[in-house]
Amino acid sequence: MDIFPFEKIRDGQREFLGDVKGAIENGRHLVAHAPAGIGKTAAVIAPSLEYALGNNKTVFFLTPKHTQHTIVVDTLQRIKRKFDINFVAVDIIGKQWTCPQNVRDLDPREFNEFCRVLKKDERCRYFKNVRKRKLSKNARRVIERIKKEPMHSEKISKLCSDNMLCPYEICVEVGKDANIVICDYFHIFSPNVRKAFLSKMNKNLENSILIIDEAHNLPERVRNILSYNLTDFSIKRAIKEANLLDYEILKENFREMANVLRELGRGMKKGGERYVKREEFMEKLQERMDITYAELADMSEDLGEEVLGIPNRYRSYSKTISRFLKNWNKEDIGYTRIFKRNKNFLLTYRCLDPSVSSREVFEDSHSSVFMSGTLIPVSMYSNILALDPKRTLEREYESPFPKENRLCILVPGVTTKFTKRSDLMYSRYAKIISEIVKEVPKNIAVFFPAYHILESVENHLKKFRLNKEILVERQEMKKDERVELYQHLINLMNNSGGILLGVQAGSLSEGVDYANNLLDAVIIVGLPLEIPNLETKALIDYYDFKFERGWDYGYIFPAMNRVLQAAGRCIRSETDKGVIVLMDERFRWRNYSKCFPRDFEFIVSEIPERYVKRFFEKERTKN
Repeated sequence: MDIFPFEKIRDGQREFLGDVKGAIENGRHLVAHAPAGIGKTAAVIAPSLEYALGNNKTVFFLTPKHTQHTIVVDTLQRIKRKFDINFVAVDIIGKQWTCPQNVRDLDPREFNEFCRVLKKDERCRYFKNVRKRKLSKNARRVIERIKKEPMHSEKISKLCSDNMLCPYEICVEVGKDANIVICDYFHIFSPNVRKAFLSKMNKNLENSILIIDEAHNLPERVRNILSYNLTDFSIKRAIKEANLLDYEILKENFREMANVLRELGRGMKKGGERYVKREEFMEKLQERMDITYAELADMSEDLGEEVLGIPNRYRSYSKTISRFLKNWNKEDIGYTRIFKRNKNFLLTYRCLDPSVSSREVFEDSHSSVFMSGTLIPVSMYSNILALDPKRTLEREYESPFPKENRLCILVPGVTTKFTKRSDLMYSRYAKIISEIVKEVPKNIAVFFPAYHILESVENHLKKFRLNKEILVERQEMKKDERVELYQHLINLMNNSGGILLGVQAGSLSEGVDYANNLLDAVIIVGLPLEIPNLETKALIDYYDFKFERGWDYGYIFPAMNRVLQAAGRCIRSETDKGVIVLMDERFRWRNYSKCFPRDFEFIVSEIPERYVKRFFEKERTKN
């Protein structure tokens, strides 16, 4: 049975589809650099779902953001309509984002604690309306409704809200019979969450096919999931909790903990940081306390439970402290411990090695597919996620777009290298950008390595007479303000276009799909390389020890991935046409140029506007 949902298979898509099918059938892992336009979603869902239906497996489609679930659900709806086959799909986003309670400002760990206590104390009516002692009649009716067709999480949430039911619990019930589950990285790569998540749905990794979308995000996301922080702000709030509930002993010990943080930061300037050994913090703490370290962790957890038991209390700082203390006392290998003095004192236990979690996941799973338009070099991802070489297939596919639709220009003679930054250099950048802007018909985006470089070039850019409105992404902008900026850029298409100034690795350079040829050109200003902080140095040292590739894996390749993500905003479909300009002489250096896809062909010129003009004149002649 072939359940590919479209009439035509694109160039490159057929090869990718075949590799996916082969990997799944043979229980292997496929690590795939697959550029935008190949049609990755349909090409991975069709063979994986088909195999799952015939072999009693479950497909888990994992994404870093729930906005990326839409195309997956749409593809499944198309398969259902076209082939009229019987399968169950469920779209699950973090329970916090569908929870009817007012809990949007909690971090995921805080929310999970709050939710757990609310259910334990039987204070959540939405949960009780689903469960009671067994599934309610109303819950069963909604579950059957969702099973009938693939449904977006927003629609599921509304359906549950209208029936006073917990959307997450309903989705989990649907998941018990699901052949494909769309969810977040967090559900599988957070060890504690994974165990509960799979257990509730009666699933296991051995019978699971994992599809990891936008897989270039996975290593950092896993490292963040496995990292923990302690701040003086959290301690101050925990002291208030102890005072509220008459935990006098704990209150005094929290104060001593705050003193230890101050002692760790003694003599450090604002912005300073240093490594801290596990024993150093624990011994300093033990010297000041009249209870043991383990007792402090346990009592903090007990206090946190009581705080979360108070009506309308959604967060416990004592619980956060307990979690930090218990994890701080764990292993050193694969982690680093850093103290930072900024606005607050911060002690952090940072994960360096995502394979702490990923190794077990991929060893146990039936098979997996990693896919991204910027998964270069593919071997790095296989290494740092600890994939078994005997089970792993690495592939780099070429872009299916006509080469004549894209012009790539590399501009030498400019750089954002730290030692060469100056007002004169920023002025030169502005001059070249202004000349390019004159030759671009409509919208153009310029992405910088940092906000302060953006602002410096912006100041010079304002001196030129430009026929386009300048839109600027500011560091302090909230999500809705960035959405508004994006909408304004769309509106400018009706006029002479606009100039969007943003940063590499920002939401506008990675999280936005500039569809329908919204951008005629993208300019990449410099490499997003800053002087390494202690965490980056620790990452470099760790990867040097483990793979002898420290600078590549810990510094250069992640920076180049941000460059490629930003450059990829220009061409989004086979009909799009546009120009990509890379402005930094270091892009010619071998240690950076080796990170470009094989099909990237550059014109090197210090007068890029000439080539930009010819490109768009040629396009106008065609039309």
